[in-house]
Amino acid sequence: MIETIQTRIASLPEQRRQLFAQLFDVDVTTGHALPPPEMEGWVIQQFGALEPVREQTIVKIVNRLTLESALFNPLRARRPTRPGGGPSSIPSTSSGQAQALEEWIARELAEHDIFRDPERNTTADVFGRIRGQHCVTASNVAKYAGWHGLVIFDEPHPLRFGPAQLRDYLDVALRWLAAAQACDPHAIYPIITWNCLPKSGATIMHGHMQIALTRGMHYTHVERWRRAAESYRARASASYFDDLFALHAGLGLAIPFSAGMRVFAHLTPARNREIVFLAEQIGRPGDKETGRQGEDDSLSPGFLVSWSEGFTQALCFVLRRLIDEQGMRAFNVAIALPPLGPTPEDWRAMPIIARIADRGDPLTTRGDMGAMELFAANVITADPFEVAAQLRQGDTETGR
Repeated sequence: MIETIQTRIASLPEQRRQLFAQLFDVDVTTGHALPPPEMEGWVIQQFGALEPVREQTIVKIVNRLTLESALFNPLRARRPTRPGGGPSSIPSTSSGQAQALEEWIARELAEHDIFRDPERNTTADVFGRIRGQHCVTASNVAKYAGWHGLVIFDEPHPLRFGPAQLRDYLDVALRWLAAAQACDPHAIYPIITWNCLPKSGATIMHGHMQIALTRGMHYTHVERWRRAAESYRARASASYFDDLFALHAGLGLAIPFSAGMRVFAHLTPARNREIVFLAEQIGRPGDKETGRQGEDDSLSPGFLVSWSEGFTQALCFVLRRLIDEQGMRAFNVAIALPPLGPTPEDWRAMPIIARIADRGDPLTTRGDMGAMELFAANVITADPFEVAAQLRQGDTETGR
């Protein structure tokens, strides 16, 4: 369906078409490949027919403000690959793949699970550990920020979680951020990340999230979105995030949830199946009265935002649908929060931003990122229109 993007844009109302042209650039081109007679049998076996290879539609979409870009050609998803990365021998059937993955996870957890006993096998933060109903925190032993912690799940299997577990993981992450910021008032820029399975960057199979708090400036990908929103507001006297969501919704990429939650399949995804969540802040920086209250109030500096029930429900719903129905296994989640204290830059228009991305087959030897992704543009094989359409099937309002 991505091949029809120009038709979809043309069907938008005039005002929306102009808005799209302000935010995005789209180029659709045709690539040609001429297989010799000796290769035709292999092409048919691998790609289903000769014509999709002989004449290929490539779609390039660029966000003019953030300069994020994606190159779409679904044919690339059917390139030849060799399974490998986990167990030594992977059956070719999907049920065999699932069984092989479960066996690999079980073996890793049995033989290499240093998170099985966090109190003994992980380092603690200077303020101690924070315990939730389903998780406990640790200090990352090799940090990429001065304040860099872990939320270690009680359930070791990285794909087994539900709404209650996810809400607890996120609430504990917020409590950790409050504790860290109370120790270091200058560390005010927070991010929560989740790498699931080694293909996504996880070094430990046992399920866990990472929490980081930095000084001076937010992490650059977050700051790029903030600057884009600020620039757009100054130029267009409008909300960048309102218009960004409206365009995705107008094209059929939104996944409906309750008020205050805006969710859509991204037109310029970083990786396959990227879903973006824009959530309203519950407690704003400096608003002590609306911050989450709890047993660790003594740790709170009074700046901490809180989760809405709708945010955690939506995040869990989409994750479970992607895992259970679209076959996602290795994935990344990033949740960018606004600063926890006063800043020289303007954050008034920034929502909480969460992004999910599928990292592909967890057992393949083929990487999902190369020189193009690192230095040029993201090459994407999953069609965002198909991803959004599948997620809209069912009751998204209640998360069933």
